[in-house]
Amino acid sequence: MLLRFLHTTYCNAALFAGVLFCIMGYFIRRYPPKSTKSWYGYRSFLSTRNLEMWHAANKYAAYTSRRIGVILILTGVACALVFDRQTDWFLYITVGAVVAGTMYMVGDTEWQLSQHFDKDGNRISS
Repeated sequence: MLLRFLHTTYCNAALFAGVLFCIMGYFIRRYPPKSTKSWYGYRSFLSTRNLEMWHAANKYAAYTSRRIGVILILTGVACALVFDRQTDWFLYITVGAVVAGTMYMVGDTEWQLSQHFDKDGNRISS
């Protein structure tokens, strides 16, 4: 039975990663990491400069992660309904959506940090 499920179109990267992104976004929003030494959280060069940037990056990454998760789930279900078996194009679309979503989350979060903080990590006044 498990083997049969693994070969259906409902077993795809976009669907699984979408659920993971939603869970991750909810978890980070509900239980934000307290410091940069936490074992979880959005960790990059910009986000670990100071504690204020750390909190801002994790808040925005959690929000973006939930949005991307919903889009990935919808993409995975759409691909499962359109394709009748796991072809090469099916894999390209589902895995490509996950890669694009991950790159978007990282790029957009870093861009938000660069817009709201200067090069020294101080918040820019609006």
